[in-house]
Amino acid sequence: MVDQDDGYKDENVSLLRSSKSSYKTFPGQTLNSSNSNNPLLESQTSSQASSSRMPIMGSENVDIFHDKDRGSRTASPGLSNQPLEKNGYVQKVSKAGTSSVSSGHPDDDHQRSAAEISAEESRILRKIDLRLVPLLIICYFLQYLDKGSIGFASILGIIPDLNLHDQQYSWANSIFFFGYLIFSYPTSVLIVKFPIGKYVSVTVMIWAVILMLHAACKNGAGLMAVRFFLGMGEATVVPAFAVLIGLFYKREEQPLRQCAFFIGDGIAGITGGLIAYGIAHINGKLATWRCLFLIYGAGTLVFGAILFFTLPSGPSNAYFLTEDEQKMAVERVRGNGSKKTGKYKKSQIIEALKDPQAWLLTMNTFCVNVATGGLSGFGNLIIMGFGYDLFETLLLQIPFGVSQIVFVSIGAYLGSFVKNARLFAMVFFMVVSITGTLMMFLIPAEHKVARVGGACLASAFSANLPMATSMVTSNITGFTKKATVMSMVFVAYCVGRIVGPQFFLDSEAPRYQTGMRAIVSVFSIAATLAIILRLYLMRENSRRNKLSRDSPATARGDSNTAEDDLDITDQEDMSFRYLM
Repeated sequence: MVDQDDGYKDENVSLLRSSKSSYKTFPGQTLNSSNSNNPLLESQTSSQASSSRMPIMGSENVDIFHDKDRGSRTASPGLSNQPLEKNGYVQKVSKAGTSSVSSGHPDDDHQRSAAEISAEESRILRKIDLRLVPLLIICYFLQYLDKGSIGFASILGIIPDLNLHDQQYSWANSIFFFGYLIFSYPTSVLIVKFPIGKYVSVTVMIWAVILMLHAACKNGAGLMAVRFFLGMGEATVVPAFAVLIGLFYKREEQPLRQCAFFIGDGIAGITGGLIAYGIAHINGKLATWRCLFLIYGAGTLVFGAILFFTLPSGPSNAYFLTEDEQKMAVERVRGNGSKKTGKYKKSQIIEALKDPQAWLLTMNTFCVNVATGGLSGFGNLIIMGFGYDLFETLLLQIPFGVSQIVFVSIGAYLGSFVKNARLFAMVFFMVVSITGTLMMFLIPAEHKVARVGGACLASAFSANLPMATSMVTSNITGFTKKATVMSMVFVAYCVGRIVGPQFFLDSEAPRYQTGMRAIVSVFSIAATLAIILRLYLMRENSRRNKLSRDSPATARGDSNTAEDDLDITDQEDMSFRYLM
């Protein structure tokens, strides 16, 4: 049985239920394995039949019929009395968590232990990690680098060259997220209509061209226009990556991978600063900030072309997997808990809007991104205000990037390997960020090294977004409900990034007192919200545990069909336990 921290179901309740207590079996081999970490069962058929795989799901008795041509289906009352299809077999899942597979072929006598299957699954997982995750990290790195390039341009002379005044630079940072927000719905539709891998690669190349057009800007209005369209171009990355992670990984595997591509933020800080440092030494007719946009955009354009041929749209067309591995990769994630049924359920939308968990995560995301929006656009100006020159400020991006990678890595470890540590970690990162921000603001100017140390600590908030995202993907089920909550969080992310730069007033440069006070305030609120969310989830899990002990039948819920079971929400399914 899956560990309680990572498990999707209470051990007394199954996703797929059957009232039958006896089963019709067929001649052939029987394979028994324990239901640990959702192991896969494989029945090797003769040369005339292809193999089929199905994860063991559940702890109540259920028949699963497999056929190489017609696929798999779950037994309903009376179904197990029907004859077995040609080239098929019956899989019996018992209440004890074992599985029996009966083949329709007498010569199908190959048995595989759960350990062997687990080893093969691990091998496939490693292949996916090695081929998919690096692409996501690089793509996220370029997205972060390109949208944050205006921060480097701010100390390379774009503000005086374009005569930016009266909060125009603040709005140039904010308007990016208007485009990001407006195009979020159209891009989510296009992700469904087109192969994800191809669609993402094309949008990467489009935003690369838009970034290069920044170099042609002559005034603030032109800068705001290209920033708006850059936001539209980059809007694809987050929803597309969320879909890809869900297609390739089980829910307990997702936090580590989500945090992995957020490490791209830290890498962008390090390499972006080094590239900008080199560009700052260019002595030519073209302004250095214009060179920066051209060079950054050209690099992204090349990567987009590579991505077109290397990014898969799902396990079934992953070129680095064999046909059998593709089938197993699909089967291993069937238990993720949000099956798309083609129905958009109004009841799940209403439930999402009434769910305290959804609103607490949404407000937490808003608060953290108010700070992110301010610091991403004004961080370099603040550091230069400590008394560093242009080149020193650019080189200081290295320790900032390293600290960001460290904090995101800590968050990934705690979220993946320490039981119920996610919300504690989110509170911890907020406390560290508050401490760092206060050091930046309160330490006297002559101690500029200590103030830089505070800036490194303040970057701890960067670990919050991937952890908040993993809370949504792990704790919200039901296809429509999860989509609704993800939309709420995404809107909060964009609105926070729009609002944040507006606290940084031109008249308060380079200390930006109002902005720094706002950051401390939103970090404090975010920490409080995480504590409240943990208390709420603890109480809800305790209530469900008590319900399961006192009334097991009620804990199972009242869903009657296999399709309903695969698209029920976390509040409808009393066997669901929340991760914390």
